[in-house]
Amino acid sequence: MERTSNETLLDSYDYIVVGGGTSGLVLASRLSEDPSVTVLVLEAGADRLSDNRITTPGLALTTWDNPDFDWQFMTTPQAGLNGRTVAHPRGRTLGGSTAIHLGLMTYPSRAGVDSWEKLGNKGWNFDTLRPYYQKFHTYSPPSKEINNLLALDYMDEGLQGKSGPIKVSFGGFHGPLQKEWPETFKRLNYKSRADPLSGLGYGGHSNPASIDADSKTRSHAGSDYYNPEVKNRANLRVLTEAVVRKILLEKTSGRPVSAKGVQFSLKEGQDQTVRASREVILAAGAFQSPQILELSGIGSRALLDRCKVETIIDNPFVGENLQDHAMASLSFEAADDTPTGDVLRDPQIFAAAIEEYNKSKTGFLTAGTYCSAYMPVVDFLDQGGQAKLTELLDTHLSYDAPSAFPAQKQQHELLRMMLQSKDDSSIHYIMAPFQINVHAGAKPTEYLIPSTEGNYMTLCAALNHPFSRGSVHISSADPTEKPSVDPKYLSHPLDNEILARHVQYMEKLVAAEPLASLLKKDGRRIPANKHVGKLEEARSLGPQTVTSNFHPTGTCAMMSKELGGVVNERLLVHDTDNLRVVDASIIPLEPRGNIQSSVYAIAERAADIIREDMR
Repeated sequence: MERTSNETLLDSYDYIVVGGGTSGLVLASRLSEDPSVTVLVLEAGADRLSDNRITTPGLALTTWDNPDFDWQFMTTPQAGLNGRTVAHPRGRTLGGSTAIHLGLMTYPSRAGVDSWEKLGNKGWNFDTLRPYYQKFHTYSPPSKEINNLLALDYMDEGLQGKSGPIKVSFGGFHGPLQKEWPETFKRLNYKSRADPLSGLGYGGHSNPASIDADSKTRSHAGSDYYNPEVKNRANLRVLTEAVVRKILLEKTSGRPVSAKGVQFSLKEGQDQTVRASREVILAAGAFQSPQILELSGIGSRALLDRCKVETIIDNPFVGENLQDHAMASLSFEAADDTPTGDVLRDPQIFAAAIEEYNKSKTGFLTAGTYCSAYMPVVDFLDQGGQAKLTELLDTHLSYDAPSAFPAQKQQHELLRMMLQSKDDSSIHYIMAPFQINVHAGAKPTEYLIPSTEGNYMTLCAALNHPFSRGSVHISSADPTEKPSVDPKYLSHPLDNEILARHVQYMEKLVAAEPLASLLKKDGRRIPANKHVGKLEEARSLGPQTVTSNFHPTGTCAMMSKELGGVVNERLLVHDTDNLRVVDASIIPLEPRGNIQSSVYAIAERAADIIREDMR
């Protein structure tokens, strides 16, 4: 059951889950399957499950930068991006970020997930996690017509989920850009030959999304893990508009620290305390899980002293190791007969699209099919290119100077291995059927709303395996003050060197048929007149246009404390016996592509781990 007040709130629950987002609601659903345990979820946002801005896939952007849905995080000025700040929409509502993002469903590479085990986390490998990538979703295969249109012959239905809560499909709108994307890569000899869920291969392909194939509505943690049956469980309580202030910790000499409960405040402002008889589980995401740890006294003693927070556990690595997929973009003017999302700038067309969706669940707002390509640097594939890659890596990976982060060398060795592998990829190309104009403003509501005359298609290039590392930390003891987010985009020189070579390849992509015929010959570009065929030209696009792909990870890394970790392989915070973190912050090395599938899989596995440890 769910309420926004503390009416009938118990004094104690077996499990308290902090965060009613993606991972938090997975845990709530799975743990409350046992009627003998009680579960409380504390969610800072409101219940907006029936709001059409959430349920309609194509209206995701209307939730961004809206405080009713979005935490509205902004980074500090980024030196690697010419001093620009970067927005990070994060879901502040039941369902978390899966309730407001674009819904692209991608999967990590085998090597990417195997790297987690190689960093010391026994059992966290691709083979162990693949059943959980299947468990969270139900795949709806497309019609034969759509299968042929999108060239989906690489899809392996045997690998897909068959009975999970999250619905995955190819949505309802498929235009000429979606049709010709895979054909373009086929003609370039980079047709995708392996299902992304296999963890292998690269090339151009179409991605499904978290959309219910029948209702054409968004499928997310709030709608499907917290479904009516789960909501009616007597042993589960979900309290919305409850902002957690800190975890109540007890320190006893010679014993691990214990989490005894949580202090939180409701919308009206009064502070409340609730006790945990078994565990407190942080599921607040890569920005707010480290924030809450620090507010509770777990973090760098020097930082906590400055913020006047009593240190309970001195761990300087809380909030460190922040990784994100830095994404550069270049927009190309579409041919007059190529439909793009830019037409929705016209209020009459937008109103007609809403009416069409409401009446028949068809048209632009059904969204659902996203065009992607996992690619290596093409110029590095032959023997001579491999030598150039080795030289580039040797030049920029030096360990002579001491690092502030102990796992740096191990992480870099794993990233080097993935870059040199023929089964992995260094970039995630995404074809966005609309313009992106970063110079219009730092917020997505500024740079994603068409501000330049004309209709455009955008090629985005997001680094799959970034070398740059940032941080997120509190600035004071006030839990209502947002933490300082500093991803340090492009601070490691290899990131822009690799990105630039993929940006160069954009010129080859837009010149290749049949994609070229959907664009205006010598048409306009955003940024204006930007050509990236030469390496120096390509190097300048990253600092000019990089934004976030909204996939922050790593700030409560699952590694040993000696390597800079915050949680162990059982997801217990180091030096505690009943405080866990379960969200994207525990990922020690960022996987390729969008991370929602990985967060669902991690949460499903965490639920099994918690139940195992309680036996």
